[in-house]
Amino acid sequence: MLAMATLISGAALAKNSKPSAAPKNLRGFLLRPSEPLRHVFPRTPAFAWAPVRGALCYEFELASSRAFSESSVVWSNVRTGVKPGTGCSVVAASSKTTPATPAPATGASGATGATGATGSTGATGATPPATDPSVSTTIPILRVPAVSVDVSLPWFTGQPYALYSHVRAITAQGPTGWSAPFAFNMRWLDVPKPLASDPGFVRWNQVPGATSYQVWYPQISKVFSTHTNVADERDFYTWHFDASWWSKVQWRVRAVRQVFGDIPNGLPAVSYGPWSPVYTASNPNVTKGKIKLQTAVSDTTSTVARPTSHEIMPALTFSGDQGLDGKSYFLFRAYASTDIDCVNIVYRGAVVGSQAYAPRPTGPLKLPYSSADVTAAMNGWLPDADNEGAGTLEADGTTLVTSEATDTVSGAAAGTAGTAIKNSVRVDLPDIDFPSTRYYWTVVPVELRTLADKSMRYVDVDLPQDACGAGRVASFGKESDPVRVGSGTPYVSGLTPNGRLLSSSGKQPTVFSTPLVAWEPATGAGAYEVQWSRTKYPWRAQGSKTTYSTSAVLDLAPGKWFYRVRGLNLVQIRKPQMIWSTPVKLTVSKPSFRIASN
Repeated sequence: MLAMATLISGAALAKNSKPSAAPKNLRGFLLRPSEPLRHVFPRTPAFAWAPVRGALCYEFELASSRAFSESSVVWSNVRTGVKPGTGCSVVAASSKTTPATPAPATGASGATGATGATGSTGATGATPPATDPSVSTTIPILRVPAVSVDVSLPWFTGQPYALYSHVRAITAQGPTGWSAPFAFNMRWLDVPKPLASDPGFVRWNQVPGATSYQVWYPQISKVFSTHTNVADERDFYTWHFDASWWSKVQWRVRAVRQVFGDIPNGLPAVSYGPWSPVYTASNPNVTKGKIKLQTAVSDTTSTVARPTSHEIMPALTFSGDQGLDGKSYFLFRAYASTDIDCVNIVYRGAVVGSQAYAPRPTGPLKLPYSSADVTAAMNGWLPDADNEGAGTLEADGTTLVTSEATDTVSGAAAGTAGTAIKNSVRVDLPDIDFPSTRYYWTVVPVELRTLADKSMRYVDVDLPQDACGAGRVASFGKESDPVRVGSGTPYVSGLTPNGRLLSSSGKQPTVFSTPLVAWEPATGAGAYEVQWSRTKYPWRAQGSKTTYSTSAVLDLAPGKWFYRVRGLNLVQIRKPQMIWSTPVKLTVSKPSFRIASN
């Protein structure tokens, strides 16, 4: 009688053993495989199944058809052109990059575009838009009965389901049959609801799974996009002096989910939640007198006396209309700087007539520069534009470009109202260490002047430096919350040393082979970076991975490891990096053997 060593986890199977059955119990999950079974997800799920004895690796397919035809495949690590039983290897992802930029919306309809190209390798993976963080172009060997899909799937529903997944094991004898499909829908969980706001802007709760929002002003047939949960009412106030234009503002909002990553089968690049009911914002008369700063509002509220930290760029509100010269004006611009003297400016808002400013990544208003255009603006509504027009100047004559301009950043496409957020437009501020470090903001009046050369330009009345020096200055923090990588215990799943796929039950989990780690989504994050190190301090990254999902499979060698996760805010000025999570310790155990008779 012969004896052979066999991995308990099912690595190698004797050649004369019976072929293994197809994998069973395939299911999707967000944080742990032990979650209650569900078939509707607001964001891309991970997947797990019962381990197959003798599996060398697994092949997984996600498609929009139960037939899993080539044209319906969304993501796959199936190798083509190889003979059964030739083992496992890394699979090349699609080499084509397709930016996830949708077709412009018309009015309030929000037309959706399509993205994707079929790769020649028979496998597809996450290939980012050119302006997004780089995502791996290869798919590692899938050694454990769990997988993370490196794309952000759009909201997509069917009757009864729209998306299907299946898996098979690769053994020494070749592939098993495919598992029974796991079917599911991608769908929003909530419709945005209004939150308390001040005059000049509207605000709503954030929707899980949304990457941005569209705001619709039905009275003026205007739709625009924002990455925050606030929107100013500049369209109603700018060049309008009678309260009838802005005393009652009707508005609706819907969540938007934009695809990141290469999806080759024609799924829409952008999907939408339903429009909210019609809400009405009531605005009092515009206050007169000296300009006084009021609040900074987003997920939280800062006041002049009590500044707080925000996860996303806040709306900035103020009262009054007088500049330092004591004269009244009706146009304004907000500034943010890194110093209390407001000399080192890092953000320049667009010209608004409202007494509130909130960033718009779809561009500023198209300002009028002639008497005829001003008359038209006073009797109608201004559209959005790529920039503020013929030219805007600071008080000292320096040419000024608003941070909302969409045509001054390399790679930015022309903008139209209602389009999704452009990946290269930066209208959010980087994280700082609040309260020791903070942003200082002020508001200055703006007027349309005729210069000596007879040209008309929008000119700041006050220098930000002078406004802050006169006491017209407030501050706020910008600090994203660290990614939550666990609740009580880390969101770690993997094979235990005795061959079972389990979620971690301890604060320092031990797994066999590659673990799947998950995390909760971070406000403002469009992608995530995962790093791993052998030591917690000093941190020496042994590898990293960028993904559009909220989970990742880490291919780690046996031993002790630490991993951490941070969000990437794709509309953040300069760098997209957000705050790292607390490092999590885990142990990858060495293979276990037993003596089995044959």
